[in-house]
Amino acid sequence: MSHTHRRDGHGRRGGPDQARGRPRGVWGAALALACAAALTACGPDGGDADAAGTASEAPSSPAATPTGTGTPAEPTGTPPNSAAPSAEDPGGSSAPTAPKPGGIARCETDGLALSLVANGQEMNSKYFDLRLTNTGSEPCDLLGHPGVSLLDAGGKRVGEPATRSQDGTGDGGPVRLRPGQAAHATVKTAGEGVTDGRCWPEAATLLVYPPGSKQTVTTGDLAGLKVCGDSFQVGPVGDRAP
Repeated sequence: MSHTHRRDGHGRRGGPDQARGRPRGVWGAALALACAAALTACGPDGGDADAAGTASEAPSSPAATPTGTGTPAEPTGTPPNSAAPSAEDPGGSSAPTAPKPGGIARCETDGLALSLVANGQEMNSKYFDLRLTNTGSEPCDLLGHPGVSLLDAGGKRVGEPATRSQDGTGDGGPVRLRPGQAAHATVKTAGEGVTDGRCWPEAATLLVYPPGSKQTVTTGDLAGLKVCGDSFQVGPVGDRAP
């Protein structure tokens, strides 16, 4: 009796389905490994995740608070005003042009008289008392250094304007002049004897800018003032003679 062996696969357990299932299992394992690697690269420990986290933590620039109309809010408050600097007067006086505290106006040139009085010699220097007298009918104030220059007979300046010093009785505060009162400033130069005669040409007029003024007062009485040794100084106004 012969036996016929069936080769169609139906006589074996599992048959071709089992044979075909083996490669399917291999591909499934490979796919699982690939997904695991992908999750490792893209997960919390991966470089891409770190970069994303760093970018998300970076501070953003502040935005203006809206006003409710969709536009950025405007800053509130008014910035303080800054006063423009005023030009220095040609005589170099230092007081501001505004009225002084207490409502008393600054002394103007049309209400001042100028005079110069010799005040002796000491420590190789000669001193003069420059006086500005209130000739008006109301009190007025002076504050600072006057500007002082010498002119020749033709009106040209002799030498240089006086430089500022702290000589005299002025303490830097305002001097209030009632009608008829005078403010005093000390003018100083070197004695002629200690400079071997190195003196400026003789002047004919003393020209003065009162403190804070751009107008001048003058006098032809120089009380013997002759600048020597290129030393010509003036102090601040005070309320009494030096």
